[in-house]
Amino acid sequence: MEIKNIKIEEPIENSDLNVMGLIDILIEYDDGSIYIYDIKTIGTWSWNYKFKPKYKDKAEPSLHHELQLATYGLSVIKEYDRLDGMKLVYYHKDTSDMIEIDVPMHMLVTAKTYWESIIELHKDGFPPLMEGVSPVAKWECRYCSYKNLCEETQ
Repeated sequence: MEIKNIKIEEPIENSDLNVMGLIDILIEYDDGSIYIYDIKTIGTWSWNYKFKPKYKDKAEPSLHHELQLATYGLSVIKEYDRLDGMKLVYYHKDTSDMIEIDVPMHMLVTAKTYWESIIELHKDGFPPLMEGVSPVAKWECRYCSYKNLCEETQ
């Protein structure tokens, strides 16, 4: 199987779900198959927590990474009429080690269901803050510019 085309930082949009983004890498092979890759750069602490055996029981799946890639996958299917695989590539920024993880295709259904629920929640304007929706994960609050406002209203 030979590579027919590679696209890097390919803009993608799905107007049905009201989402857009940039696919890190899209590879089309000469047999017509299409694979997408999302590169995640992480440091030593995150790398060890994710991949070292002694942390295996504590490590959480990277659901938000998988959902992001599956969201791109939905857009690829809409634009190219197919998608044969999705892969997360973790890059250790301190050692340049890399690990590739297959994202199961059933995550496409999870992503579609998620975005459809977001559309439903927003049909009448902004929904209330709800963990699992906004924010999707509690850790996201650490990076939010509006964290103080949320704390004041709770």
